[in-house]
Amino acid sequence: GKIDSHRIGGGGGRSQAMKRRWQLHPRARDIFRNPFVRLRLALLLGFVLVALGTVGYIVIEHYDPLDALYMTVITLSTVGYETVRPLDAAGKIFTIGLILGGIGTAAWVFTTVIEVFVSEQTLRYLARRRMDRIIGALRRHYIVCGYGRIGQQIAQGYTQNKVPFVVIEKDPARLELLREQDIPHVEGDAADDDVLRQANLAHAAALIAVTPTDAVNTFIVLSARGLRPDLLIIARADTLQNEAKLYRAGASKVVSPHVLGGRWMGITALNPAVTDFITAMTEMDHTQFVLHEFTVSRDSRFVNQTFGEAALRSLTGALIVAVRGGQARQFTPNPPDTLPLLPGDTLVAIGSPSQLTALSRLVKPDKPESLFPRGMKTG
Repeated sequence: GKIDSHRIGGGGGRSQAMKRRWQLHPRARDIFRNPFVRLRLALLLGFVLVALGTVGYIVIEHYDPLDALYMTVITLSTVGYETVRPLDAAGKIFTIGLILGGIGTAAWVFTTVIEVFVSEQTLRYLARRRMDRIIGALRRHYIVCGYGRIGQQIAQGYTQNKVPFVVIEKDPARLELLREQDIPHVEGDAADDDVLRQANLAHAAALIAVTPTDAVNTFIVLSARGLRPDLLIIARADTLQNEAKLYRAGASKVVSPHVLGGRWMGITALNPAVTDFITAMTEMDHTQFVLHEFTVSRDSRFVNQTFGEAALRSLTGALIVAVRGGQARQFTPNPPDTLPLLPGDTLVAIGSPSQLTALSRLVKPDKPESLFPRGMKTG
């Protein structure tokens, strides 16, 4: 006869359903990967066997509690001492079962103890616990989703400038690289809400989605925006057609490396000294020189004054090279003295850490920033 493909498919579906039914939940699998959890379970089982053996000898052989405990210990340890008194048939059967259970439990406890103290899995677990504590303590940090070529460049720059950040990655080879470089990281899919929470998204300053796939970046942006409506999110777009989709998903800014690289090369051909200067600014020692932006607060005493009246250059020493403001949020380079300073304007300034810290205290007194790298004295 003919083979019923629907019946075969149905059987396969039932088989898959049975497999899924008997599989551990992912959270349970994560718990049992912890060698210390397995050690506690093994010790608990050993304690339960001792308790059951003691109770069994009291009930079956009518031993007093101390004799019952003694019999249980010598039986489970298989040391071969004499029994308290001869066992009847029920006692012998019970002792056989106790010995078999004791051998299996002892082997499990022994191998688990060895695993806890010498296995690579334990070392990685301890390293993961240390990494979780570091990430949990981060504040105003940057989350980099993806550790490909672009993600590595971002991490390198942040490391050099002592910017707090954490990387989310799931590729095993890249995870190993992150461990070797001792970079704070979370293993998993950056589009997963739980993984984003592990990266301490609640206290992050911004998220950067730089996986090679626009679809993945879109899901990351959707997840992050859902958890943090106020978060600054920068996303990579591999094609111009997907920029609008990433903005609709909730990205604050979309950057296309191919477009940006092409424009930069074109500008370099026309004005090589200009691009050399900008590159030098980004690579310069940030203990001596910083390019930074500030948003003018409503609490600033300079609000509604002109740049000439505010005299910010004279007060701080910082040079304001451009202002972004107005409804169109357009840039005004080299702002004239007649330009008013309004709440919400963005000032792009150049200066030393001390100069920019002073500027921050003037234009945003409610939330001033310190531009001094960690460990650097403020004078």
